[in-house]
Amino acid sequence: MLKAVTGLEGGVVASGSTCGVVTGGALALALMNDATLKEGDLPAERDLLTVSGDYLNWFTQHFGTTRCRDRTGIDFYKRTGQLRYLLPGDRVARCLFHIGRAVGALIPYIQKGLPPIDYSSQAEAQTEPMHCARLVLESVREKTGIGDRLLERSSIVFDGGVGLKGGICGALVGALMAVNILYGTNIRQMSYFRIVKAFLVGHQNLLADSTRGTPEAFGVGKNILQEFRHRAGATECREITDKAFGDWQDFQGYISTAEKCKDLISFAAEMASEAIEKWK
Repeated sequence: MLKAVTGLEGGVVASGSTCGVVTGGALALALMNDATLKEGDLPAERDLLTVSGDYLNWFTQHFGTTRCRDRTGIDFYKRTGQLRYLLPGDRVARCLFHIGRAVGALIPYIQKGLPPIDYSSQAEAQTEPMHCARLVLESVREKTGIGDRLLERSSIVFDGGVGLKGGICGALVGALMAVNILYGTNIRQMSYFRIVKAFLVGHQNLLADSTRGTPEAFGVGKNILQEFRHRAGATECREITDKAFGDWQDFQGYISTAEKCKDLISFAAEMASEAIEKWK
């Protein structure tokens, strides 16, 4: 899981979209409830999307926006932007503060679990619901043998642009997490020196025209993000679909018939599989 989320930093491959504190927090909620998700409990999936959306609402209320670039004012694809983020240190400190506040807001969910939600007034969702990121991850695993079931279950929080809020596209996130199972970093198994080195190499690759040397999360991820944006016209769900989802039912009704989304899911899975096969 830690390796898979490497590329979500800086608004997903440092592109300024949905903040890594937001995507990481949503995944944390999924991990807290994995025992229920593992049972294939459909109401639990719907409840998790609702709780994830509530977390995004909390984040927006406290910090103004869930978009990294809007919060930091930083363009990580420019050398001046990277330097401004690190120096004199106020932007880094603010991000660390937001991480601390987010963890504090998430911890109570360990005890609370998922709230009971009354779906009696809603029509039943299709028997086999569609999940953008999960479909990509499952497809990549079938094509390459590289995958993780826990990651696949947790990835449903990216439906509809994370908690149905229109942020970063779930298909794109699925592709990036799939390749980072190979190329990402597990900081729990790395020395401080290696962590800093990986950070510097990754951000240097954001500035370079082409990635050199050993493939890593940001070099590989940048290419996937650029190709996806070219195909989709955008990287955020609200811009791709031109729609704001009201709830789980609304999202499932849309994605089950949206040919553009189905095409992007297939495209994302193919890109990730090719990147994995190239180097694995």
